Amino acid sequence: MIETFITILIVYILYYFVSVNRYDKNGHLKKKTKGVSDYDGLPSEVKYFIKKYNIDLDKINLRGLLKLTGFILGINITILSIVVLLLFRDSVVLQIIVAALLIIPIYLISLKILGNYFKKKGLVKNV
Repeated sequence: MIETFITILIVYILYYFVSVNRYDKNGHLKKKTKGVSDYDGLPSEVKYFIKKYNIDLDKINLRGLLKLTGFILGINITILSIVVLLLFRDSVVLQIIVAALLIIPIYLISLKILGNYFKKKGLVKNV
């Protein structure tokens, strides 16, 4: 059980230093370069989430969205690794193949659940 929380924490910390740390507490890029907006500095999975579910960028803080995305990614990787390790104990190659094939659909399902949550909270654009 403790290994689960440690794995979530490690993935979240890595995601934090790679993606979240580039934004200040107001959700703006720390290092502004000419012609690059806050949206352009986002990771591709967050850009996909914003476009797919019409998230209103005026209503949310990008740093908070990145933290939430990192936490969801940590949970997904942890659940997937536990399931794959329990089901395929003998073959490391099979573990890698199954995990690589399942991580994207699981992450997309998680983003769909998050998109429905944002829709219920009224954080989407009224198109």
